[in-house]
Amino acid sequence: MVSQGVSLKGEVAIVVGNQNFRVKSLALALAEAGAKVAIATPEDAKQLVEGAGRIGAEIYAQTIDITSPEEINNLVEQTMAQWHKVDILVNGANLMLIKPLSEVSQAEWRQVMDVNLTSAFLWCQAVGRQMLKQKRGKIINIISGLSQRGLANGVAYCASQGGVQQMTTALALEWAREGIRVNAIGVGWFAEAIQLESRLERYIPLRRLGMEDDLTSLVVYLASEASEFITGSSFFIDGGVMAHA
Repeated sequence: MVSQGVSLKGEVAIVVGNQNFRVKSLALALAEAGAKVAIATPEDAKQLVEGAGRIGAEIYAQTIDITSPEEINNLVEQTMAQWHKVDILVNGANLMLIKPLSEVSQAEWRQVMDVNLTSAFLWCQAVGRQMLKQKRGKIINIISGLSQRGLANGVAYCASQGGVQQMTTALALEWAREGIRVNAIGVGWFAEAIQLESRLERYIPLRRLGMEDDLTSLVVYLASEASEFITGSSFFIDGGVMAHA
């Protein structure tokens, strides 16, 4: 559901992610608000454009390696060639690894860092170059509450999330005078991501799992002109879980 009065008409967005249920909901929400959207995913991209015609949206999706500098630059160039600018970047890649640190291989560590942290760096850099020329832009990095909270057997994942959050705050300072806003959204336990019967609700102060609308409404807001005075911030959509910390 798009917040009333918030419009992205005429804006161009790139949405990056490796979980198609979330990438699709983010892309459709941005498109519903009026943006043209390019999607980058390592998964099957065809299903992601379903529903675009229903709302008259301009969306295209490509299956690419979201950690490859060459493929990232190619998609940014294609987006520029088609729509001549990039106003919004949403980094939503997420790879979880739950394993005792003593058993984590260097290959596993690198994979988690590549997908969660290095990918966000490469997309911010590639899209940021265009935003710097435009003197405007909105970057939204989707992270986890584990960017601030520890988790036993989750050292690699927590480190990658903390890295993205720190990159967000540092980049917000670096590009503040260039007209670019950089923020992060920390996502808690969401119904779409919980595959099995779960009793996680008892640990959530609001006593329910998150829904994709909870996330997409904030993404649309942070991508819009309504959030012009917000940068370097992290917002946690978790039903109050972070309040326990």
